[in-house]
Amino acid sequence: MIKLFNIGFTQKTAKEFFGIIKANKIDCLVDIRLNPNGQLSRFAFEQDLPYFLSELANGCKYKHRVDLAPTKELLKEVRDKSCPMSKDYKLFEAAYRKQLQTKSDISNFVEEFRKYENVVLLCSEPTNEKCHRRVLSDMLLEKFGNDIKFGGNL
Repeated sequence: MIKLFNIGFTQKTAKEFFGIIKANKIDCLVDIRLNPNGQLSRFAFEQDLPYFLSELANGCKYKHRVDLAPTKELLKEVRDKSCPMSKDYKLFEAAYRKQLQTKSDISNFVEEFRKYENVVLLCSEPTNEKCHRRVLSDMLLEKFGNDIKFGGNL
């Protein structure tokens, strides 16, 4: 059984972030950002995270799953204040769910991560109310309820 968590790295120091990962005994961090090398936080760069996780969080593994990130077009639309999606997050959620169903490898999530007890989904948003990791978590729980249980938002 996989225990699934969510975490965002913004508004956290490196000490806080890696302390949370370590305290919750996270075995594998799944990065679901489209651009894992953005400038929001230096410690969360794709090339650095595997090292930091290994050294600061009990050997936690790192996996980038770009197929689980919203597309560039979808992100642009939800961020554009003139688009309906930016005013009604439910529109984004529906479009992202459709993307996951048709263009991702979501069906292999359990197969890929079942060797880990505690898995966390990573993106940048500090909370998950308006973040795709919540939508993805919900979808994974709906699809794989016998294999995944929700551990919480970190």
